[in-house]
Amino acid sequence: MKDLKQTYTLHYHLREPYPHKEDIVCTLKWSDRRSYGISIEATGEVMLHLPLSGSVRDAARMAEEKRGWIIEKVLMQRQRLEEAQKKEAQRDKCYTPEQRSALEKRYREAAKEYFPKRAAYYAYLLGVSYDRIRIAGQKTRWGSCSSNKTLSFNWKLMLAPPKVLDYVVVHEICHLREMNHSPRFWALVESLMPDYKQQRKWLKENGHTLEL
Repeated sequence: MKDLKQTYTLHYHLREPYPHKEDIVCTLKWSDRRSYGISIEATGEVMLHLPLSGSVRDAARMAEEKRGWIIEKVLMQRQRLEEAQKKEAQRDKCYTPEQRSALEKRYREAAKEYFPKRAAYYAYLLGVSYDRIRIAGQKTRWGSCSSNKTLSFNWKLMLAPPKVLDYVVVHEICHLREMNHSPRFWALVESLMPDYKQQRKWLKENGHTLEL
């Protein structure tokens, strides 16, 4: 079994007016995927995805080839996080802890009604079934599909446009058939939601604003 905690470090200079060096630590993750890939997590963490037979050398080569793209995305994510922190500081001045707790309870209740209905609808269209639905409040994940067919959805999605909520539902429903992000998986998503890329883009750009 490969060590999932292996890392590769990219050394680079920040853009002007930042003259000092900074490192980006990329985490390597092996899975049963067929190809190499790169993703930037909501936290700004860089993930290098490898097939089970993949090598650290090939992953490092990929990271170096995509160096400019990685740096751009990391800096962009940092800016989003900074903006989110500023907005969170402003929100802290708007609601008391009791008010925020009451609002969260209302949104969680709404999520418990909304997600089961939409999941049942899309599961019917795709001809799949799931075991149960769980409403969560993760900081970096909007939804998930476990190996035992449990679907989890973040209640904060109730603050997003309805079409974005449906995209997350479709995404997880399609994982019931394809537990990966292969071309076959995205083809399934597109078959249920032809404009999914638009919703996915909205969530990537605005997900950090979905806070009370």
